[in-house]
Amino acid sequence: MSNLILLLLISINFVASQQMFRNPILDRNSADPTILRLGDFYYLTLSENTERNLTVYKSSLLTSFREAESIVAYSTLEGFSDLWASEMHVVDGDLYIYFTMTGGGKDHRMYVIKADDPTNPMGNWSDSIRLMPDWDFAAIDGTIFNHGNGRRYFVFATWAFGPLTIYIAPMNSPTQVGFPKIELKRPTEEWECYEGCVKEGPFFIFKNNVSFCVYSVSSTWGPNYALAMMNISYELDPMTVSNWQMPDGPIFYRNDEEEVYTTGHAAFTVSPDGSETWMVYHGTTTTTNIEGHRIARIEKIDWSEDGRPIFPRPHGYNHSQAVPSGQVV
Repeated sequence: MSNLILLLLISINFVASQQMFRNPILDRNSADPTILRLGDFYYLTLSENTERNLTVYKSSLLTSFREAESIVAYSTLEGFSDLWASEMHVVDGDLYIYFTMTGGGKDHRMYVIKADDPTNPMGNWSDSIRLMPDWDFAAIDGTIFNHGNGRRYFVFATWAFGPLTIYIAPMNSPTQVGFPKIELKRPTEEWECYEGCVKEGPFFIFKNNVSFCVYSVSSTWGPNYALAMMNISYELDPMTVSNWQMPDGPIFYRNDEEEVYTTGHAAFTVSPDGSETWMVYHGTTTTTNIEGHRIARIEKIDWSEDGRPIFPRPHGYNHSQAVPSGQVV
C-alpha cells in the first residue's frame, strides 16, 4: 500500500471518528448565558422563573446542558424583579456571582452573592450584596476585569447619562467598586444603533499581554444585536479612554444564510483540555419572534498569528461542528 493511500485512509478514519455537535446547547429561552469552567465541570448561570431565580447548571459537556444538574442559587425577595445577566467569577480564591436586579425603589442596580464553598457552585450562596450603593444610577451587565497592571476593575453598562454605554471603575474588593467611574465611549455609529443605540454586556479575554473587551451593540430585542470588541495593552492604564483601541465595525453578527439572528451577550471559557477558546452567546432563529426565544449557543474562537481573536460566522442549527478539544461523551 502506498504512503499516499495510507495517509488518505488515516484521514478518513479520523474524520469519521471525530465527535460532532450542533447548536443550541439548550432547547428553551436562555438569554444572557455565561459559563465558567471549574475543575472538571462547566457551570452555566441563567435568569429564570420570569427573571426571579438565578439558576446554576452543572455539566461535564460544554455542548449540552439539557440534562444538567441544577440549583437555584438566589431568588428575588418580595418587591424585587428583573434579575438579569448573571456572571460567575473566581476572585481572590472565592466564588462570586454578579447580577442586575430591580427593587427597593431602585431601577436596575448591581448585586453580588458569594458561595459558602468556593469549590462547589452547587452549594449554598450568601444573601445579595449591593455592589455600588454610593453610585445611585441604573447599572446592568457588570463583569470583572483583571488587567495586566495588576489592578482589578468593574466594567458595566448604564443609561444614566444618555444611551446605554459601557463604564469602567476600579474595584476596592470583590464586593465594593471604587471611584472614579469613567465612560469609555457611547454608541454613535450606525452599526451600534439598530433599533436603539446600545453598548452593553462586556466580557474580557486575554492574549499576548492584551486585554480584549467583547461587548454587545444595538438593541437586544432586534435581529441586528451583534458583538464588537475594543482592546488595550497591559502596560496602559484602562482608566484613560485614549489608551483603548476602539472598533470600526461589528465582529460577530447575524447570519441570514443559516437563520441566526440577535447574536450577542457573549462570554468565554475554555475546552476541557484548556487548549481552545470557546464563546457562549444567545441567538434567535427569526427576525421577529425574539422575546422569550433567545437561546444559548457556543462557537469556537481561533487566534491569529499576531494574537487577536478570530470570530466565525454564527452556525445554524443544521451546521455540525467538532466538539471542544478533550471533551469525551
